[in-house]
Amino acid sequence: MTAHALIDVVAVIAGIGVARWFRRRFALVRPPGIEGEGLMQAYLASVLVGLATGAVAFGSWNLYLAGEQGVAKSLIGGLFGAIAAAEIFKRVAHIRTSTGFYFVPGLLAAIVIGRVGCFFGGMDDFTHGIPTVLPWGVDFGDGLRRHPVQLYEAAVMLLLLAGLVMDFAHRQAFWLRYGFYVFVLVYATQRFAWEFLKPYPPVLGALNMFHLLSLALLAYAVLMVILGSQRVE
Repeated sequence: MTAHALIDVVAVIAGIGVARWFRRRFALVRPPGIEGEGLMQAYLASVLVGLATGAVAFGSWNLYLAGEQGVAKSLIGGLFGAIAAAEIFKRVAHIRTSTGFYFVPGLLAAIVIGRVGCFFGGMDDFTHGIPTVLPWGVDFGDGLRRHPVQLYEAAVMLLLLAGLVMDFAHRQAFWLRYGFYVFVLVYATQRFAWEFLKPYPPVLGALNMFHLLSLALLAYAVLMVILGSQRVE
């Protein structure tokens, strides 16, 4: 097993552990609006199918656009697919509340450790940055010092996780209603920025495919916050 694969396993285990710890500490049984174990299992299945489909579809598509062959996975593609599946499920099940926060603490922990795995994956992982003259540039094996964009993303997600853990008890109602959309806003914003530091091919002007996915997620989060605010009023 490669170091990257091993760290990915650790990321999954850590994500599950953090999620369970957070739910026990704050007595979060299941997402708001998901009543009954049967509905919960169906909801989870839908989200996982969307996650896997989006991750492989967008990851492999980006690899193809770059002139590479093979199958790849994309975190932002998986997030996009999971959100699409969840929103379709909620519409069919007539669920109007935000259900995503249930996953945020564990997801943040998994992203932090998973991006460290991407860092150790080097050039083969295709998540490295473009060359830089900055002193913290890293040589991933091709003789060039590159932006460690994997660690940039890990740092932002770690800060968000720490802020969430410290603030949740004080503003629990806010986080349950808007926490998932806060996560999407932060993730999509930082991802949009880091994409300018990656060697992915542009598809619209200077923007690559993941830039466009980031903008779509930003629009989704802003829209959901607005709609949620209107329902409160």
